[in-house]
Amino acid sequence: MNCYYRDAVFKFKLMIPPEYPDRRPTVHFLSDMFHPLIDEYGQLVLQYQFPQWRPHRDYLFHVLHYIKAVFKKCVLDTVVERQAVNKEAHRMYRQENTIFAKLAQQRAKLSCSESTLYDHSPANNSIRFRELDEAEFVDLKQRMMNSAISSSGSFSSERRSGSLDSILPTSTSFASRFAE
Repeated sequence: MNCYYRDAVFKFKLMIPPEYPDRRPTVHFLSDMFHPLIDEYGQLVLQYQFPQWRPHRDYLFHVLHYIKAVFKKCVLDTVVERQAVNKEAHRMYRQENTIFAKLAQQRAKLSCSESTLYDHSPANNSIRFRELDEAEFVDLKQRMMNSAISSSGSFSSERRSGSLDSILPTSTSFASRFAE
């Protein structure tokens, strides 16, 4: 099985130090995590991917790409014990993969629950999840499409005249995935 975290919506903070770009950012997950590279406090280990932070060569988008990649099987397969900050998750991934898969899927499912998505945002977090009612969703979808069409001359005429529903997800999933 290689879809351990399928459909998860994990919340995290990307903390940019005042010395950036000379110092690497840190990543702290707010969601309950079970992952070899994420410690018990939610901190993602970055030093193995970025052993030396190289200003003007390493950027935030590299870190964001890495955050997404750590949940893929191809990256999990390369984690060695000395890199793992969650030794139990690493041991289970290597020796009891079925149990690891169940725990990872449990966290993924929990991350999408309404109470987790909408009720657990820190007070100082400027990005918050909230459920959209149907009218708000339709309005937001239309504004996004208008913005995409006006900012890109490459939208095909079929896409302009096609149904927006084929391009964007449903209102509930859109609200939860778009916000963060």
